[in-house]
Amino acid sequence: MVNPMRKHLMSSKLWHYRLKSLLISTVLMLTAVSPLIISIGPKAGATPSPGSWSAGRIIDDSVFFNPGTMSSSQIQDFLISKEPSCAGNCMKNFTQTIPSKAADKYCGAINGGANFNAATIIKLVTAACSINPQAMLVLLQKEQGLVTDSAPSSGKYQIAAGYGCPDSQTVCDSEYYGFFNQVYNAARQFQVYAKNPDIFNFAAGRTSNVQYNPNSGCGASSVTMQNAATAGLYNYTPYQPNQAALNAGYSTGDSCSAYGNRNFWLYFSDWFGNPIGSEYAWLIESLSYSNGDNILTKGYTETITLKARNVGRQPWYNHGEHPIRLGTYRPEDRTSSILPKRPATMQESSVNINEVGTFQFQINPQTEGTFVEALNLVAENYTWMSWPGFSPTIIVTSNPYQWRVNSVSYGNGTGVMDPDGTQSMVVWATNTGNATWNKTSPPVWLATWPPDRDSGVSVSSGGKWPTAKRITPFNETSVPPGSQASFQFSVKVPSNGNYFERLNLVAEGQNWFNDAGLTLYLRGKNYSWQPVWQALSTGNENIGRGQTFDVTIKARNTGETTWYKSSSYPVKMGTSRPLSRSSAFYFAPSWLSDSRPALLQENSVPPGSDGTFTFTAKAPMTPGLRCEYFTPVAEGYQWLNDTGMCIKINVL
Repeated sequence: MVNPMRKHLMSSKLWHYRLKSLLISTVLMLTAVSPLIISIGPKAGATPSPGSWSAGRIIDDSVFFNPGTMSSSQIQDFLISKEPSCAGNCMKNFTQTIPSKAADKYCGAINGGANFNAATIIKLVTAACSINPQAMLVLLQKEQGLVTDSAPSSGKYQIAAGYGCPDSQTVCDSEYYGFFNQVYNAARQFQVYAKNPDIFNFAAGRTSNVQYNPNSGCGASSVTMQNAATAGLYNYTPYQPNQAALNAGYSTGDSCSAYGNRNFWLYFSDWFGNPIGSEYAWLIESLSYSNGDNILTKGYTETITLKARNVGRQPWYNHGEHPIRLGTYRPEDRTSSILPKRPATMQESSVNINEVGTFQFQINPQTEGTFVEALNLVAENYTWMSWPGFSPTIIVTSNPYQWRVNSVSYGNGTGVMDPDGTQSMVVWATNTGNATWNKTSPPVWLATWPPDRDSGVSVSSGGKWPTAKRITPFNETSVPPGSQASFQFSVKVPSNGNYFERLNLVAEGQNWFNDAGLTLYLRGKNYSWQPVWQALSTGNENIGRGQTFDVTIKARNTGETTWYKSSSYPVKMGTSRPLSRSSAFYFAPSWLSDSRPALLQENSVPPGSDGTFTFTAKAPMTPGLRCEYFTPVAEGYQWLNDTGMCIKINVL
């Protein structure tokens, strides 16, 4: 298990783990943020008394992991209510362009775009990562005071949740700068905690010693973590408040007080009410369809299986006075076009707190269309449970061509490729429709999606792809319903270094298949470097006006691919800040151009080895200190990382 790192007290320092590839137990980093102001001004609710604090139950899972508590407009209204008169860059006015994020096992996909306000960003992230947006607002407040800050600095937005700011460093990791990056990585991290309990110090059901302060002399006490949300908060901030901190409300306790988890509890209670959930409550564990997705064929029977976790305070039973059933909701016992009012009863005889129950039912839709269903669990003859926003969309179509992706195999093992390289791939898929796939009448092809888009990774040589829109037919003679097909093809490395390739099947001339979400991630091997040393032929930085001098730069290849002197992408030294800038040190007889002083001297430099760049420069005619920035470039392919290296001279 991971050991906690020392935290500052007043700032409730965030600690997180960046997980590398599939080696989940490998801890790379812990984080911290700057102190925030404790006072938050007027409160919307009643501040809880110190006696209601429960160290092992700060907030319930049914509350913390419920993404449906606020819409983006409700989040925006809340932000306005906290700073109604703010005309500057407070949260209600903040906007940002955000990138798209592919789905992984912790968060769903996010479609990026321009000019998203803070409320929309929070909603998108919390919906994708199944986190309560109220909890995210509280997190941003306790970490940087952003919600109630009338004039937050740009620096606060850069490290809004403290992600990438280790206590051991004075400068945060710029890779994680930006409001969206902070919100996304923090939200995702709580799912990492919940889904990998064995690798962290605190986990639901486990009793752990929790200190009152980074100073071990302040003492500790045993705390039994009653749920995953509370354990996550302690993994995030590994201290509990002492009695002095609790008695102080939002104020300062004593020298042994810590405030992070106290402040989370106070803010949440004041702003949104009791963080402890209902007697009967649940969260969605999983939802699956027998054909693999939510696209059903009219007239065909589909089996739907819901897994639900009991996060309330009572065990569940499928018998007796109050059996647990799945029912139509919003309104209760709503009449559905495709479902009965009680689609399923829990399969298990009993499900204890924090265990998972199963609800399985069949559907045979007779009407085409898109149906958005609201469903909830009910303790029959007693109460409906707290609704976690379970609203599945079911699409009924007459299209007999349906499919599910089973696996994707990369010839290299991953989508990482050498520049100019190609690799073979195999996609395995199941026919989930009711029509047999044939090579003719109509032929079934793997193709680009959206329809008829030219691919950026097509292989035209050797007859690999017929066109940039059509990739390959399946290998088998025919594929009846329920059987598996394979599609074998090659891809080339994308010219821009990174590429998301979306694919689908088409019955040529008849129908496109359902969108099964097949996306290939392809990336050219990364070029990166680190300066080792530099030298001037003059021996020092003092150089006369117009004087020429020789420059030698030794550079280490810290990337994934070999540098070459002669190749499709020769490695050269180039001017930076901005890139390809005409240099004041330009000396025509020596330089390749006014922005390219030198070509790599060695024929090749593999990763981990050092390369050399040598050129003659000419001092400008204007006296004073000069700093000329340079960065290597794999010409025609990729600029290497900007390390901030410059050639410094003092022009006399």
